[in-house]
Amino acid sequence: MQDDELPTGGDACPFFPKRGRRAVVLCDGPPPPPAVLEYWLAGADLFVCADAAGHPYDHLPRVPEAVIGDFDSLSGRVLAGRGGPRFLRVDDPYTTDSEKALLYVVDAGCQEAVLLGAEGGWRLDHTLFNVQLLERFSDRLRLCLAGQSADVVRVGPGSHEVWALPAGTRFSLLPLSGEARGVTIEGASFPLLGDTISLAGPTAISNLVTMSPLLLSVGTGSLLALIEREAEPDRGRD
Repeated sequence: MQDDELPTGGDACPFFPKRGRRAVVLCDGPPPPPAVLEYWLAGADLFVCADAAGHPYDHLPRVPEAVIGDFDSLSGRVLAGRGGPRFLRVDDPYTTDSEKALLYVVDAGCQEAVLLGAEGGWRLDHTLFNVQLLERFSDRLRLCLAGQSADVVRVGPGSHEVWALPAGTRFSLLPLSGEARGVTIEGASFPLLGDTISLAGPTAISNLVTMSPLLLSVGTGSLLALIEREAEPDRGRD
């Protein structure tokens, strides 16, 4: 592989590297910082917006291939223009617009997707549901939820992760379904060795990477891993 073919941006994310056909889904929550959207669009094979996300679409760094939803948020507004995206209306009251978009990218042959704008702002119910999508779609898609200042991925059973995160990176682990057993963390302030993380057990919140790469493995169950983007300064050198 030549140097100019090396992955850039979100392709080379240490905890969510590109492994297959990738979609970026822009949800209709608070818009992400422009630099974050551009980072994840780098190398994306498909760009989809959920309902009114990103409207007007020609202001985005890339025009989406499709806009999907029930379009309740676009009522009374211009939907399409010259060279604009394809609009797909789905009137299913039992799925959210974010879920409709994910079902579309699965049908489009994607193996992984990044959700942006998925923090619902004043809609806490949508935020919580979007987090659950990581488990809900785990048999169909690798998912990353990119928030305003942190990113979230699922670490499933049998995982052995090696993440080249800078020392000082703050991260948290939460159980996604029931409990996760056999959890091991190496290279962090609070290491674990074959421990159990559950709703009723000790917390694994606000840990710090002390040595790169961070090693994380899970025996059974699944974890939600939240990784903050800004590493804390190394105060040991002051």
